[in-house]
Amino acid sequence: MKPTGVVAGAVLRAARLSASLSEEQLVSGAGVSEATIRSWEDGSEALASVPVPQVDQLMAALRAADADPRLVADLDAAAWCDLIILALVDSEDASCLLADPLAREEAFGELLAWAIAGNVPVRYRPYAVKGPLLLAADIAVIAGMAQAVILRCLGLSQTRGMSF
Repeated sequence: MKPTGVVAGAVLRAARLSASLSEEQLVSGAGVSEATIRSWEDGSEALASVPVPQVDQLMAALRAADADPRLVADLDAAAWCDLIILALVDSEDASCLLADPLAREEAFGELLAWAIAGNVPVRYRPYAVKGPLLLAADIAVIAGMAQAVILRCLGLSQTRGMSF
């Protein structure tokens, strides 16, 4: 299974839990089904592919329920992480995505480190399980892509004996 929306899913779940909401309670404010909330949270459906007005409604519902505002604000950076991760896992060039201002936000870096290395940001610790959000196979693909990008930037080929 591809890591379609695992970062935004983890952030959404944390934001929901910070407001002490069940999936069922979030449904009414977000205007979607419980199955949709569940698919966003488990990452099987990417929040990045949801129309902006629907994401805005979801974020408004979380804010109205007094979810931690930092977690709600992280949803945009989390969705961007998911797009970049999916591009890398599909061996696509993610340089345009990485050039976006969202990729320079502190939250983006923290969430990407959580996804890949399991470094859970402090604000998520009450709501998250320890460890990386991605499967080991996906992390290996991303590491390989990162190595290729670094070597290309340095003007080196992978056959010159460098390893990471």
